[in-house]
Amino acid sequence: MAVPLVSRLAEALGLPGNTPEAVDAGRDKYATRECLAKAGLPTPRNARIRTPGDVQPAGEYVGFPSVIKPVSGAASIGVIRVNDMEQLQKAYERVVRDLSKAKIVAGALVEGDENDEDAGNAGSWIKVELMLEEYLDGPEVDCDLVLSEGVVVYGAITDNWPTVEPYFNETGSNCPSILPRQQQKELLELAVNSVKALGFRLGVYHVECKYTSRGARLIEVNARMGGGPVRDTNLLVWGVDLVEEHLMTSAGIPARPPVARRPLVQMAEYSINAKVSGICRHTDFLDKWKQHPDVLYARPLVQVRGILLGLSCAVHILRYMAMLCSAQSTMLLQQGLAISVYMLIAFRSWPASA
Repeated sequence: MAVPLVSRLAEALGLPGNTPEAVDAGRDKYATRECLAKAGLPTPRNARIRTPGDVQPAGEYVGFPSVIKPVSGAASIGVIRVNDMEQLQKAYERVVRDLSKAKIVAGALVEGDENDEDAGNAGSWIKVELMLEEYLDGPEVDCDLVLSEGVVVYGAITDNWPTVEPYFNETGSNCPSILPRQQQKELLELAVNSVKALGFRLGVYHVECKYTSRGARLIEVNARMGGGPVRDTNLLVWGVDLVEEHLMTSAGIPARPPVARRPLVQMAEYSINAKVSGICRHTDFLDKWKQHPDVLYARPLVQVRGILLGLSCAVHILRYMAMLCSAQSTMLLQQGLAISVYMLIAFRSWPASA
């Protein structure tokens, strides 16, 4: 959320950085689509929704299935798949309501509720403005890029596992990608061309794409490092520290990441969404996983007596994640942790040469 402010400070002080225009275009998903269309890049059919009166015309223009989302949201808050006009109308009302309760915590956008003292404080940071666009089929990926002096010096793909719709809750990921090489090439090319079309010249980017039945398509460009395990994934698999590379480019130092010629490890993250709502009574069941020879770490990401909301509540943060290294480990995890708790577990992975 601080990237637009940083771009303006850098410009005012004459420091290395991306222009506010590029950052603003990347933050506004509708503006991103316009930039890509002007650059001749594939762009899903889309429509802006500013008022309740825009909802039906948008649905008629875009068609169904489609996805409604905030133009400048974060963390998948307010992103919902809709299959018909009735669902679209209900989703619009829900997203507007959720955005009115969103709050900024330590520079990040999170969901709030009526009981939070600072609920709704995100109004000055984000536009309560939505867009509707075509639903994209096919596998989703994250393309992590490093730009230095206008040149892409690093690009890597992480496969995202199928999300839980209609709210697109994450279920897991693996790196390196197992997609066909040609598809990976097309996805990386689209990610690079999208970042350049927006006018970016330096820094780390987390670009989300899908390889659809019609080819590579962009979901969104994030002018920052991805959250969750993204830094660890790139460091463990390819030996590239995205934080270090971003600091170097921001200081005006040319970045030349020491990219491994082959994957150093093969890893996967397994995310299980909370199926029911409730209260976290304890996390003692994690103890045996902390001692497992293949587990890197196992830590709860919700406090004891913390509130858990199930999938029907459309909350995106309440899930637990795991990095797995084999089908057997996956089965063990499913059997041992089939409960609704938000946690992070990482399994050790074997060197690619093993």
